[in-house]
Amino acid sequence: MVGSAHKFHGPKGVGFLYIKADHKICPFVHGGGQERNMRGGTENVIGIVGLAKAMEIAYEQMKTHHKYIQGLKTHMIEQLKLKVPEVMFNGLSDCPDHSLYTVLNVSLPPSDDNEMLLFNLDISGISASGGSACASGSNIGSHVLTELGADPDRGSVRFSFSKFNTLEEVDYTVQKVAELYLGISDLRSKI
Repeated sequence: MVGSAHKFHGPKGVGFLYIKADHKICPFVHGGGQERNMRGGTENVIGIVGLAKAMEIAYEQMKTHHKYIQGLKTHMIEQLKLKVPEVMFNGLSDCPDHSLYTVLNVSLPPSDDNEMLLFNLDISGISASGGSACASGSNIGSHVLTELGADPDRGSVRFSFSKFNTLEEVDYTVQKVAELYLGISDLRSKI
């Protein structure tokens, strides 16, 4: 089992790896007798302590945060359905019992301006993603969305939620997405 601290509001650049005693792995970097020859170098003590504290806080407040964050996601789904004609959701992203409560993957109507979607959201102060963070900078479509059968002509964008987001931010985001797509539709109808 692995985890990155930044996924639960801990410091970036530190994570953990749990390996059952009966499983053996080979090190990528050799050395470090003090680490059972599994890694060389000095431990990031400050990062490790930060990770532990962040996990402690996340665990203590997990039920409360889960309910709050799920409410934000559900609200966004409902508002997108009301304000963006033909909106769809990739995978089971809009099914609370079958998806991660912190992520919503939205499939927006086909548009020639889909390539500018993330740029336009960014200009509006909205942080969103078109794929996984490990694929940023890549111009190849998401292999996950391809496997799910997502239409490549539709704009796919992933919104993430946390305990620090607000209902007002969700409403603002939905409004900006609606403006982008309704503006595009209005322009096309006038041409």
